[in-house]
Amino acid sequence: MEVSFVEQYVGEPVKDPFGRVVGTLVSVYSNVDGEVEAVEIALGGNRFQKIGAERLGKKGEELVILPEWMAEAKSIYKKMDTALRRIKALETMMSTGDFNKEIVNEMKKKMEQQANKLRGKLGEVKRLLKDRVAELEDQILEMDRALINLQMSYMAGEISDRRYQQAASAIRHQKEIAYEEKKAVKEWIEKLERLEKPVEEQESATPAQSSASTPQQTHVPLMLELSD
Repeated sequence: MEVSFVEQYVGEPVKDPFGRVVGTLVSVYSNVDGEVEAVEIALGGNRFQKIGAERLGKKGEELVILPEWMAEAKSIYKKMDTALRRIKALETMMSTGDFNKEIVNEMKKKMEQQANKLRGKLGEVKRLLKDRVAELEDQILEMDRALINLQMSYMAGEISDRRYQQAASAIRHQKEIAYEEKKAVKEWIEKLERLEKPVEEQESATPAQSSASTPQQTHVPLMLELSD
């Protein structure tokens, strides 16, 4: 991501992909090529956080800060998907007899070793995502408790109608965001689990490719649809 895009947000509040304000962007770290390496975010209460470029994205023309789980899921998905596609391509090359089989087989073994390492990382990311689902479910329950308590106080005449409406609207809005994020996390879990299946099962679940060089067009969860 280029500095020329990010610098317009310096001094401005920045959000995550779900619309939550993360903090105020106060500084940009870049290399000599003008590419952003990290940004500094003021979180409030004299707290600051340096966030790497891997957690920056665009939603339309807006800069967004990706949650850690989303950046991790996006990264491992791209790496694992690329490795599997390369292995499939090498297998096809082996079967045609048009290439030196020893060289192709050597490359295939190295790629399979890389894929095995990525599978371990993929498992770690899945656990991170499942932990996030549990956190969101706890947050939703807490918001339900807050809304019930608010309703009780309002019906008991302890809170004015205007204050009740303001507070209830805020709780419901945050609850909607939590549900939206929970849905996105679950989509990513399903997407990563499909990568763990044998290649034959992956192919049977998606349209056939017209050639080895043409990538399959499949539905992707939130964030692969966002640009870097």
